[in-house]
Amino acid sequence: MTIVALRKISLIGVMEDKAAVLDAVQAFGGCHLVPLRAAQKDLEAVPSGTGREATEALRWLVDCPAPRRVVSRDPLFDLSGVVSAANRNRHELMETEDRKAALEKRIRDVARWGEFTFPDMSDIGGYRFWFYEVPLGREKVVTASGAIVETVHRERGIAYMVVLSPEEPPVDSMPVPRVHIGSHALSTLLAQLEAVEILLDDLWLERRDLTKWRLLLAENLARARDAAARRRAALETIDAERVFVMRGWARADRVAEIAQLADRLGIAALVEDPAPEDDPPTLLENAPAMAAGEDLVQFYQTPGYRSWDPSSVVYVSFIVFFGMIMTDAGYGLFLLVLLFLLRGRFQGSALGRRMVRLGYWLAVSTMAFGVATGSYFGWQPPGGGLIAHAAFIDLSDIDAMMRLTVTIGVAHVVAANVLNAWNAGSLAGRLVPAGWCCAAFGGLLVYLTGGAQTAAGIALAGVGVVLVVAFGGEVRVTSLSTFARRLGGGLLSGARVVNLFSDVLSYMRLFALGLAAASLAGTINMLAEQVRHAVPGVGVLVAITVLVIGHAVNMGLGIVAGTVHGLRLNVIEFFNWGLKGEGRPFRPFRKEETRL
Repeated sequence: MTIVALRKISLIGVMEDKAAVLDAVQAFGGCHLVPLRAAQKDLEAVPSGTGREATEALRWLVDCPAPRRVVSRDPLFDLSGVVSAANRNRHELMETEDRKAALEKRIRDVARWGEFTFPDMSDIGGYRFWFYEVPLGREKVVTASGAIVETVHRERGIAYMVVLSPEEPPVDSMPVPRVHIGSHALSTLLAQLEAVEILLDDLWLERRDLTKWRLLLAENLARARDAAARRRAALETIDAERVFVMRGWARADRVAEIAQLADRLGIAALVEDPAPEDDPPTLLENAPAMAAGEDLVQFYQTPGYRSWDPSSVVYVSFIVFFGMIMTDAGYGLFLLVLLFLLRGRFQGSALGRRMVRLGYWLAVSTMAFGVATGSYFGWQPPGGGLIAHAAFIDLSDIDAMMRLTVTIGVAHVVAANVLNAWNAGSLAGRLVPAGWCCAAFGGLLVYLTGGAQTAAGIALAGVGVVLVVAFGGEVRVTSLSTFARRLGGGLLSGARVVNLFSDVLSYMRLFALGLAAASLAGTINMLAEQVRHAVPGVGVLVAITVLVIGHAVNMGLGIVAGTVHGLRLNVIEFFNWGLKGEGRPFRPFRKEETRL
């Protein structure tokens, strides 16, 4: 795990070559550009074109369930025409589906009354028809209203009654609200539904036909975005008469390539080390096996350039915490098989492949803790067997579990302080984290042991707090007043002992959530067993339904809890003690790649 060393690059050329230089630097793809002047107003004045519409059109075509073979080249490709057709197809298809759903609902309402048409009001003396679905036994309420009433049908405890009246009967005189069935006959509604379904088929065929252009659309959209990025970069350079200057950050190991690029373009390249006042972006680099840790870290914040890379620690601890929260071997095996079957959907991008690898480890961790606690879809194996002997963690032993989670919390916080001290650049920067390590270990020793070890733990914690107070103030002592300021800063730093205590206790959520998940799984099994015995025959099907739905819900809750709280303990408690300040990610100025 490392933060890649960067160098400040300044490129100087003549204005006539500016466009070519920008295009070459973008093709090189290894520079994080730094704006040398504000260009937001200039960018807002430039029309954005059809970027948003093209993006929506491309997403609509890529998501089509049965796409056609793509056209890879066509000199007559009409970008605006395809974008317009795809977006029109999307709007029309969505509106038609809504219309179909409304028609189907209206048909269900009207079908209960059969096929009929409304006569002209002049033929029936200005009377109107009012329709009611009245529960059997309450029909007398309707007939007692004094209006002309006819029961046309009875079915499943409902009387379908028609009231003939010039005005709608008062709401308080009827046992139920009236039914709105509209003015169209059932046959007319069925004919409209058929026409809508035919239109839907035509729109789906049109969408499928348009998918042949998705590759060319993606390529044109990528070119449009590249042009927009070059336009922004051009506006953010310094232009002085016939000379322009652009600045950025690049990897130290690619400086030679930049020098070759500058020679080829006939421009000057100035390479400098980061100055103390500079704020370089942060580029994380880890081995492929740990690369997903970068995504976990940057999900919350990017460490500063002069800090250290926590990706590997976060990666491993997140896997462990997730498994402790899910803690069921059956759930882990199910997730492992499901992820293996769906792995093909995530192989199209580097991020997808990293997430699949992380998912495998999360499933394995869940299985491992499930075996350690003896939980298999909430079922506890009977004693005496090999599986039962593999279980060595008793979730019901509250004291033991509290000791375990507190120990994990201390180890995690201490790891953050050790890495912080290792990467510190001053003696005080090393001694303060060392003091917190002593305080955490001393407190753990007091909690886990008694007798003589208690005094040793208190002494160790006291030494740690003294180190923090002595070196926690960041003021250099040159006088009595600066000594007082340094002492005040040290005392303020020492007050973080309260934060240390609360942060370590936060790790008890691992035990609480794991116990809750295991208890809920056992309760689901118990309910299914009770249903199976209570209802002979059909009870087996009901019990299976309870098991499937119950464990699916419990597994979903476990995934959410494992993700949220597994990340929380890393990005809040761990980062709180390990990282100082926040950086900004390294965003290379490069051309987009077209992937479908």
